[in-house]
Amino acid sequence: MSPTAPSPTTGGPKPRVRFGLGFTAVCGGMFLANLASGISSVAFPWLATSVTDDALLISATVMLLELPWLLASLPAGVLIDRANHRWTLGLSHLFRALVAFGIALVLATGPAPLALIYVAAFLIGSVTVLNENTSQVVVPSLVPPSLLERANGLLVMTDTVGGLFLGPWIGGLLLGASMILPFVFEGGLFALAAALMIFVVLAPRDRDRPRRTMRSEMAEGLRYFWGHTQLRTLGIFLGLLNLSSALAVSTQVLFAQTVLGLDATRFGLLFLAGGIGAMLGAWLTSTLERRFGARRVLLISLAGNAVTSLAIGLASNALVVALAIAGGGMLSTVWNVLTVSYRQRIVPAEMLGRVNSIYRLLAWGPLPLGSLLGGLVVTLSAHLSTRETGLRTPLIVAALIAGTLTVLAFSRLRDGIWSPDYHAGNGEDAS
Repeated sequence: MSPTAPSPTTGGPKPRVRFGLGFTAVCGGMFLANLASGISSVAFPWLATSVTDDALLISATVMLLELPWLLASLPAGVLIDRANHRWTLGLSHLFRALVAFGIALVLATGPAPLALIYVAAFLIGSVTVLNENTSQVVVPSLVPPSLLERANGLLVMTDTVGGLFLGPWIGGLLLGASMILPFVFEGGLFALAAALMIFVVLAPRDRDRPRRTMRSEMAEGLRYFWGHTQLRTLGIFLGLLNLSSALAVSTQVLFAQTVLGLDATRFGLLFLAGGIGAMLGAWLTSTLERRFGARRVLLISLAGNAVTSLAIGLASNALVVALAIAGGGMLSTVWNVLTVSYRQRIVPAEMLGRVNSIYRLLAWGPLPLGSLLGGLVVTLSAHLSTRETGLRTPLIVAALIAGTLTVLAFSRLRDGIWSPDYHAGNGEDAS
C-alpha cells in the first residue's frame, strides 16, 4: 500500500499529503537558479549593446545562451540516466556561479570584449541544459504520483516566474545601477542554489544494468520517443512555439528601447506582469483541466499564444504589452504543467532522462535558430521599410506560427493527451 493512501479500515477524510524536504530544496534551488538565468537573459544582451548596436550581433548573444539545447541535449540525457542526480544538480549550480562571478571580475577591471560575452553565455547555457533536465527527472522520485501536477505546477512556476519574468525585472533594476551588479547577484543566486542540494536525499538507483555506449543509449531513447506519437507531436509543437517566441525575444530589448521608449528599469517591469500571469497559470492548471479537459486547455493555450504575440506586435503602449505578456505567461505555464506531468507518467523511469532530453531538444533546440532569425528578420524588414516596422515583424510572424498550430491541433489531434476523454492523473495513455 502506498504510504500516502488512506487506510481501508477507516472512513475518515483522506490525509493531506505534503511535499518533503527534498522536493522543497530542488524547487527552491530551481527558483534561485532560474532567477539568475532570468538576470542573464537581460544582462548579457544589454552588456552586448555596450559594445555594439548591431541587431544581429546582439541576437547572437541570446542565441549562445540557448544553443546548448540543440548541441548538448542528447548526451545530457544519457549522463542524467547514469549520474547521481544530487551531485549533478549541485555541481551544475556551482559551475554557473563561477562563470557569473568571472564576468563580474572582468567588468571590474574594464570593458568586456564581445567574444568573452559570447563564451560566458554559451558556458552558462550548456550547464543549464544538464541542470534543468535533471530537475524534472527527479520529481517522480521525490513526490507521490497523486502530487505530480501540483509539483510540476510549482516547478514550472519557478521556471517561468524566475527565469522569464522576475529575473529579467531584477536584472533591469540592477542594470540601472551598475553593469557589474547583475552578474554578482546572479553568481550569488547560483551559489545559494548549490547549497540547497545538501537537503536532497534520493533513494539508491539501480546500478546493475549493463553499461552501454553513449551512442547506443541515445539511440534507444530516440526510438522510444519517436515511436510515441503524442510525445513526438508535443515536442514538435513546443519547438515551433519556442521558435516563434525566440524570433521576438532576441530583439525585444531593441523593441522596448525604440518602440516603447523604455529604459532598463521599466523594461524589466514588463516581465513582472508576466510573472503574475505565470503564477495564475500554475495555480489554475488543475482546476482548468478538471473543468474543461486537457484537450480544450491546450487548444486555448495555442490560440492565446497567437493573440498575445499579435497584440504585442501591434501595440505602442507599454501597458498593453505588459497585459499581453501576463496572458502569455499564464498560458505557457498551463501548457507546460500539463505536458510535463503527462511525460513523467508515461515514460519508464530508467529512460526518463533521455526521453526528457530528447523532448527538450525538440522543444528548446529551435531557440538559437529563432534568435538568429529574429535579428535577421529585423535587419531585412528595417532595410525594406522602417526600423520600427522591422522590430514589429518578428511578433507578427510569431502570431502566424501559433495560429497555424492551433488550426492543426484542432483539426488533426485526437489521441493521448489530445483525446477529449483524457484527464491528468487518470494513469492512462490513450495512444
